Amino acid sequence: MSFFAELKRRNVFKVGFAYAVTAWILLQLTDVVADILLMPEWAPQLILLFLMVGFVPALIFAWAFEMTPEGLKKEKDVDRSESITPNTGKKLNYAIMGMLGLGMAYFFWESRIDTQATAPEQLASENVATDTGPAVSSTEGSIENNAKSIAVLPFTNRSPNADDAYFTDGIHDDLLTQLAKIEAFSVISRTSVMEYRDTSKNLKQIGTELGVANIMEGAVQRAGSRVRINVQLIDAASDEHLWAEVYDRELTTENLFDIQSEIAVAIAGALQATLTDSEIANVSDVPTSDVAAYELYLQGNRFSLGETEIGFDTAVALFEEALNLDPNFKLAWIGLAKAHINNYWSYGGNPTDREKTRAAIDRAKAIDPDFPELYMAEGFYHYWGLLDYETALLNLEKAIALMPSNADAHMWKGWASRRAGHWEQAIESMQMAIRLNPRVVINLIETSQTLGYVGRWDEALVLTEKAYELDPDSFWAKWYLAENLVLVNGDIERAATLMVGAQHSNDVSFTYPYWSTQMLAHRFDMALQIAQTWSADWEISMQTINLREQLLAESLRALGRNTDAKEKANEALLRLATMKQTGRDDYRVSTAQMRAYSILGDTQNVSELVAKVMSTKPVDAVEDLKFKYQVAKSYARADMPDESIEMLELLLSGYSNITVPWLELDPAFNGIRNEPEFVALLERHR
Repeated sequence: MSFFAELKRRNVFKVGFAYAVTAWILLQLTDVVADILLMPEWAPQLILLFLMVGFVPALIFAWAFEMTPEGLKKEKDVDRSESITPNTGKKLNYAIMGMLGLGMAYFFWESRIDTQATAPEQLASENVATDTGPAVSSTEGSIENNAKSIAVLPFTNRSPNADDAYFTDGIHDDLLTQLAKIEAFSVISRTSVMEYRDTSKNLKQIGTELGVANIMEGAVQRAGSRVRINVQLIDAASDEHLWAEVYDRELTTENLFDIQSEIAVAIAGALQATLTDSEIANVSDVPTSDVAAYELYLQGNRFSLGETEIGFDTAVALFEEALNLDPNFKLAWIGLAKAHINNYWSYGGNPTDREKTRAAIDRAKAIDPDFPELYMAEGFYHYWGLLDYETALLNLEKAIALMPSNADAHMWKGWASRRAGHWEQAIESMQMAIRLNPRVVINLIETSQTLGYVGRWDEALVLTEKAYELDPDSFWAKWYLAENLVLVNGDIERAATLMVGAQHSNDVSFTYPYWSTQMLAHRFDMALQIAQTWSADWEISMQTINLREQLLAESLRALGRNTDAKEKANEALLRLATMKQTGRDDYRVSTAQMRAYSILGDTQNVSELVAKVMSTKPVDAVEDLKFKYQVAKSYARADMPDESIEMLELLLSGYSNITVPWLELDPAFNGIRNEPEFVALLERHR
């Protein structure tokens, strides 16, 4: 018998094939359980080495030994007439077929069933690449054709402890911040990608909606003193895997930031982008060596995202704890500064918060005088803290130079540009922010408002409609859409319907627009009801004063109850006088006095207060437009038609926050509506 035939008779070939199939299945199982057991990244390679080394001994064993009814014997001790190798071969055939079936089932699960798996270490097979509907249309200059555009989807928390979700989200946020520092990339910001957590949408659909060419998926697993981060980069259109990696390290801040740096460099290689030395240095910066301080910082950031007073107060406490552990943690100083300035602007205007903001920024600057987050914080401080928009712009432009894909920096530049009267620059910056953060309602509606100021009302309405489509439950979207519907075509009925429910809000940002909409809809009884329940917490903001008595006076006047309206106007003036005596005497108080005197028909005081506010109010292009409109309304209520029409002519002929359809509905002008000059004004600008 030939040697080949003898190998076949002794089932050596079948043993070898069975060994190979078994080894393959073991390797797949190792890959699956590696994350669960937090095995080091070299463990699968070691197992593969053992299996390869064992292959030859397995073949030798199959040659030298034979299975008999009495058990395992050496082949030379078995009588050929009593050999049962054919039966053993059949059993091996069944075993091989069973293992092949198991392997095919695993292959089917991996390539078909698990296409939406979020575990990035399983290189998911083909996603269904069909659109389920039209994508949200992109703004002018979409980045969807940019081959280096990236959306980093929310990372999966694969740690046993669900409370580690903040840690996973923090790693995700930090990576986005790092990638935004690289000029070659266009990185979609956090807010727009968070809606895709646990999504059932396929990658092509997500890529279309976000306008990106590439999508990154990731997972974070922490156990004890180790952390594992799995990431993969995928071509959104073709579902082709461009790059994937598993990082298994000791849990130190240096390792965490090294991983982020390595990911940035690897993405650059996959997308054929070149990083500058300064970009590499920026993404390699390790701001703290204290893991506990870093975790407190991540938690502080998470509470800040809620943008509530209790959230900012909690963030302050967490950042302060982090700084107790590491006083040189510059990013924690910046987080502390941002929490304080948010409290200052949104919740009471306490000068102490502004002072603490300045102190925290100065501490960060002493540690490092030149990093992007520092310039962002300086921008916030000068914008919200000092209303110094030009200085804010200087700092925001420095931040953008270091973080070119940071959508927040571009949006803040847009806001500051608008306040400084740089209207076209504001629109350009806001549109860039939308390209980098395309599914954020507030960015869409703020951009729409800016477009309206320069007379591009149709474009403004398109953006507010889009914002409403993205989040029809958002009162921000409802209010701005309602406002634009009136401004563009006077559709007060739909506007009033959109605002239903806002009267029950505890946020003045929604209740005041509700009152305003009822006034425009000539539902004065409903407007009066809102004024009667007006909260003292809503009366004073950083840029306006709306006293309860003032809203009552204007509502009553619209109802024709002039005596009652004048009584409330006088009550408002008494309260405003008290404010002045207690040290609050600024342009906001003077503006509120102007409105109250207009109800009384006191033309002299109205004129004097207009002049006073004009000379004392901060330089602010947006507030200037709003103030001029209040002046026009005050003149009209005080029966000063010529002055009112002159101010309206100024507004309608240049940058403006009003239109003819709006003026036709506003009851403040009812007293001069039949004046020939007013009628001619409306016809001129219709």
